[in-house]
Amino acid sequence: KFANRLIINLHAVLFKKHGVSTIRNFDALNDVRNLSYSGRCIAGAGLRHQVTVTLMGLPPGLDNGYPHSPEFYTDSLKAILEDGVPFTSVAFKDASGTSTPKTVFETIRAARRILPPEVKIQFHTHDTAGMAVSCNMAAIEAGADCIDLAMAPMSGGTCEADILVMRHRLRGTGYTLDIDPEKI
Repeated sequence: KFANRLIINLHAVLFKKHGVSTIRNFDALNDVRNLSYSGRCIAGAGLRHQVTVTLMGLPPGLDNGYPHSPEFYTDSLKAILEDGVPFTSVAFKDASGTSTPKTVFETIRAARRILPPEVKIQFHTHDTAGMAVSCNMAAIEAGADCIDLAMAPMSGGTCEADILVMRHRLRGTGYTLDIDPEKI
C-alpha cells in the first residue's frame, strides 16, 4: 500500500517537473477514496486538479436505476465535496460514450446548482453510440463551460465528436466554439 501511494505522488511530481499543468483525475467507479488521495498529491505538487465524475449508460433492459442515474452522479459529486479534496475544476467524463443526453443534462444542471459559480465544468464523451453531439449540446445547455472535441480523422466513433460538426450544430444557437475553422 505504501508503494502504491509513493508511485501516485511521484506521478504528480514528475508531471509537474515535465511541464504538465492540469491533471484530469478520475476513477471508473467514482470511488472517492481513490480520487481523494491522488487529488491531494496532484494539488500538493502544484498542479491544477480537475476532479472527475465518471458517467456511463447501460443498454435497454440492463438499466437498474440508481447506479447510472443523475442522482447517483450528483451524489458522487457531493461525496467529493464532503471529502474536501482540493480541485480547480470538475469534469463529467463519459469514456464509453453511452450516456443519454437526458442524463448528461440533469447531471450537469444539478452540478451547476451545487458548485460555486467560479468552478468550471467540463464535459467529455465519445461518439461510440452516436450520441456525442447530442450529449455535448445537453451539457452546454445545462451549464457546462467547456466540452472536449477531436479533429478529423480521429474524431467520431470511439473518439470525441468532430470539432467542425459541433461548430455546425452550434450555429444559430447563441453558443460558439473559440476556434478558427480555417485552421481546423
